[in-house]
Amino acid sequence: MPIPFSPKLRLAPLWPAAAALALAAGLAVLLLPPVLAEAAAEDLRSTLRLLARTAPLPSGNLGRPDPALQEQLHERARGTGLRVTLIALDGTVMADTDRTFEQVQRMDNHLARPEIAEALARGEGHAVRHSDTTGRDTAYAAALLADAGGPVAIVRLGRPIATLAALERHLAGVLVASAAAAGLLVVVLSWWLTRRLFRPLASLIDAAHRMGEGNDSIHVDVPESGELATLGRALERIAARARTQIAAVEAERDHLRATVASMTEGVLVTDRKGQPQLVNPAMRELFALPADTPARRFLELARQPRFDDLVRGTLALHSGGSTEIEILEPVARSLVLLSTPLGSDEGVVVVARDVTAAERLSRMRKDFVANVSHELKTPLSAIRGYAETLVDGALDERATALRFSERILDQCRRLGALLDDLLTLSRLEGAEPFRDIERVDLREVAGQAAELVASAAGERKVAVGLVPGGPVTVDGDADGLLRLAANLLDNAVKYNRPGGRVDVRIERRGDSAVLEVADDGIGIASVHLSRLFERFYRVDKGRSRDEGGTGLGLAIVKHVAQAHGGRVEVDSEPGRGSTFRVVLPAAPAVAPA
Repeated sequence: MPIPFSPKLRLAPLWPAAAALALAAGLAVLLLPPVLAEAAAEDLRSTLRLLARTAPLPSGNLGRPDPALQEQLHERARGTGLRVTLIALDGTVMADTDRTFEQVQRMDNHLARPEIAEALARGEGHAVRHSDTTGRDTAYAAALLADAGGPVAIVRLGRPIATLAALERHLAGVLVASAAAAGLLVVVLSWWLTRRLFRPLASLIDAAHRMGEGNDSIHVDVPESGELATLGRALERIAARARTQIAAVEAERDHLRATVASMTEGVLVTDRKGQPQLVNPAMRELFALPADTPARRFLELARQPRFDDLVRGTLALHSGGSTEIEILEPVARSLVLLSTPLGSDEGVVVVARDVTAAERLSRMRKDFVANVSHELKTPLSAIRGYAETLVDGALDERATALRFSERILDQCRRLGALLDDLLTLSRLEGAEPFRDIERVDLREVAGQAAELVASAAGERKVAVGLVPGGPVTVDGDADGLLRLAANLLDNAVKYNRPGGRVDVRIERRGDSAVLEVADDGIGIASVHLSRLFERFYRVDKGRSRDEGGTGLGLAIVKHVAQAHGGRVEVDSEPGRGSTFRVVLPAAPAVAPA
């Protein structure tokens, strides 16, 4: 369980101890150089006094280097780390532990050295200076050597300053490392103590935080007795009750959300300020908005002022309302919006219903009834007129009666053709328009269709030609495909010019079988192409009826093609003819035996 106390609080006891340690370490480092210097100087003086009492007194040739003294001095100084020099009262160096005897013989007179001059004057001298002999900064101490008769020589000790500096650095490093170790120990102890002391309180605070964040599954880790234990048990009981209540609310909310999400109608719920709070997937889809569109931005992105007005009006009047809107992009839709207030003043619920299909169906039904009525009215009116004329006395005139009877028969044939086309369309729109599916050669079908229109083509002096080629097969209904080809050829002949030509091309393109009927007739303006395959749509209404057309031929072509899994395309230009192209799935090629 994470402890919610900040590191600053947990380390609060550390700061005084850490500050004391840092202060002590800093003072030690600052005071170390002078203390060490004084200690080194005192050590040097003590060693000097001891050596002055025990050093060998020169004898013999005073004032000259002495090999015996050199040897004795080396023995005495071994292991001390000091440079020991024996100097005559006139400044001549008689022995030196840092030099060989030959080098001693060549050393300068030391009478002018500060420590020597002071020793001669006061009995003991000190100096810190650069040594010309060793080339290093050195601390010197010198004292007189005397016998019963008085001073006979001077003994001098030297310690390089670098040695003292190295000692200072070493001791400073030891102090800093000790302070760091002590500080780390204080940190660890402080962390451990505060963790142990604050754990029960931290558990309570953590539980309260998690409850505030909506986590109702909590356990408070506190002692079994005491005030904190009572508070902990109370928090656990509160969490348990909250868990039960939240579960009930969430179950109800999830049920409501699932219901709203599964509705086919669009649903939008706003707050009392009119800001959307919930938008179901159907509503986003109706307005072509992405599924992840935030609910609060729905009205802004929908860009429908009438939608906004409906919400505001419902909030202002505290009563439901309705409106209709049109969506033009990306797909044209007609929507009906119904609103109702939530409670007294809690928000608004808007339900959107897509009535596009219903309106289109209603419009198509009205158009169909009007078109069928119009198509039936014309031949029926003609039949009625001829019949009334015959009844009124034309039967007595054989030639007139025969002519009117033939016209009545023509109109009856026209009615029969219209009813036949209507029945065909009805069958094509059914669940199973074709049941007898077989392997059909489109080239043979095109040849049969050409024979059916041969008479009409001859009357209009229109040449119909089938471009040579091999068989191109599809799986389909032979009669339906023949009807498709015959309707295309019939139109190509009817709307051609005298002396015109119709070419029929059958070919396989990849996995598709293509039937193409091209003429060099009157052509069709581009404004008509999008509606060319609608029922009863005619480019030239007068000419179409004169030619005996029902206005359903191309609609049948489209439905036959679609029933076979294909499509119809058209390219046309006024005065340059038209090309109708039917693209169907080709039958799988048969491997040779």
